[in-house]
Amino acid sequence: MQENKLWNDLKNMFQDSKKDIHIYEGNYTIGNIETEKNGINSNSVLGVIISFTSGICIDNWIRIVGQQCDNRNGISYYNSIEMKQMHLELSDMLLVAYDVIGGVFAINRGKFAEGAKKVWYFAPDTLEWECLEMSYSEFIAWVAQGDTDEFYNSMRWNQWQEDCKNIDFDKSFLIYPFLWSRECEINHATKKVVPFSELMSINFEYVKTING
Repeated sequence: MQENKLWNDLKNMFQDSKKDIHIYEGNYTIGNIETEKNGINSNSVLGVIISFTSGICIDNWIRIVGQQCDNRNGISYYNSIEMKQMHLELSDMLLVAYDVIGGVFAINRGKFAEGAKKVWYFAPDTLEWECLEMSYSEFIAWVAQGDTDEFYNSMRWNQWQEDCKNIDFDKSFLIYPFLWSRECEINHATKKVVPFSELMSINFEYVKTING
């Protein structure tokens, strides 16, 4: 695989992390095609991750989106015109990561006046976007070395680590009663494994219902 100093620095950061991090290698040529297609600087942290990986998994919980491959959906899949026409919540956003409970991390490319070019989180417990006040490179440092346990404190259940061990990269837990409902008691709620794209669709549909 082609050498790249920024990618080597990122790999060192992941290796130094106390978290369980799995990097899925990618095809450099395919990655470069995807960065160009999505208007991403190939020399940026985002560009390098797409160029060199087909995804990165953090603690079996957070999935960093990379390039498209046979086993994992990539940056072009989640940010296609068809996807954004289907899900207006993704308009003027660049989806870059998601989690096992249906949360979405995306860069604000014009959807919100504030927090431009920052990473925002679509929270499955509120069905609202919130600005994390981080650039993408800061976001990657946070997921690798920051306190993500505190961030997810109210959305994790007692056996989450065991339950997440064998869940595929593109799968998530549909939790019922839904995380955003008053009836949800996370430790007693049922948890069904579904494709992440299906869970994202369900959550976005409820946003439209709630907002009328």
